[in-house]
Amino acid sequence: MKFLPVVAILAGLLGVPAAAELLIAPTRVILTPAARSAELVLVNKGTEAAAFRLALENRRMRADGGLEAADTPRPGENFADDKLRFSPRQLVLEPGARQVVRIIATAPADLAPGEYRSHLRLMSAPVSAGRSQVPAPAGTDNSLSIELIAIRSLTVPVILRNGTLAASVTVDAVTLSGAPENQLVVKLARQGTRSTYGDISLTVEGEKQPAWLVRGVAIYTPNASREVILPLPAEVRTRLAGKRVRISYVSTDSAEPALAGTLLASMTAQL
Repeated sequence: MKFLPVVAILAGLLGVPAAAELLIAPTRVILTPAARSAELVLVNKGTEAAAFRLALENRRMRADGGLEAADTPRPGENFADDKLRFSPRQLVLEPGARQVVRIIATAPADLAPGEYRSHLRLMSAPVSAGRSQVPAPAGTDNSLSIELIAIRSLTVPVILRNGTLAASVTVDAVTLSGAPENQLVVKLARQGTRSTYGDISLTVEGEKQPAWLVRGVAIYTPNASREVILPLPAEVRTRLAGKRVRISYVSTDSAEPALAGTLLASMTAQL
């Protein structure tokens, strides 16, 4: 089972010690008429008890793969927030404790075929609130102080699929940036009625083992394309530069076990 840690947002920005660390599995949820429920496992790996709040929200994928808030669906975009139930909505976990969050699809039987997606947001803070007191400047009569609270957040995509759906992908372009960026930009194009999810590998022609592997690359509906930016360590960039390299996008979609390991798209390019 794959776990994903919560990223400390304000803790990192404001210098507040991160007291709680949330691990979660799985990192994405797929529901279908045959599998209308799923479970998320939350584990507090921190040293303090932590409180968590959960809520559904709608997010849209940008062309660069980032996510942004979405209020109104665009053509071909279907939200799932009104077709899902989950519990609990808030909880407290002691250090080392775990909690199961159950998610259930409540869509009607006559739901139109398609893929519906929303994101389950988890917000956490230590029960002690991770508070740091910043005193007022010396020499002032003002006793006011600022209280900094560490808050951590992540979102888990929850996808509801209904009907016979399919998708195809092509690699349209590959560009290796110059120093100091050391990035490979892979442009993927998607067609069809569902999103795709998989790993991108970079393999030098004539070699068997990939020189670099990036896991968990999604293209959500209704996006027709995505630019995947792959930061490369200097030694990997040196190994790839000037070589013919095969770029492969391989499915790891848990909802399509028969397609696991299937090549979705590939291109061999001179880098």
